[in-house]
Amino acid sequence: MNINEKIANRIKELRKQKGLTAERLAWSSELSKSCVTYAEKAQRDIKISTIESLCKGFDISLADFFSNFEK
Repeated sequence: MNINEKIANRIKELRKQKGLTAERLAWSSELSKSCVTYAEKAQRDIKISTIESLCKGFDISLADFFSNFEK
């Protein structure tokens, strides 16, 4: 699994844990819904600034986002 797939899986996992729709996550992250969808499907490389925005929407830190990643 590459890094984009790991990030996509983490976004999906957090969104489901928080009970958010893609639209609600986009709104709370100040991103477009298509940006959230692309990130969840690993359709393109994701910028760290987008991950930071998603963390805002999840109400977690960037460190928390990456805390479950394997080495």
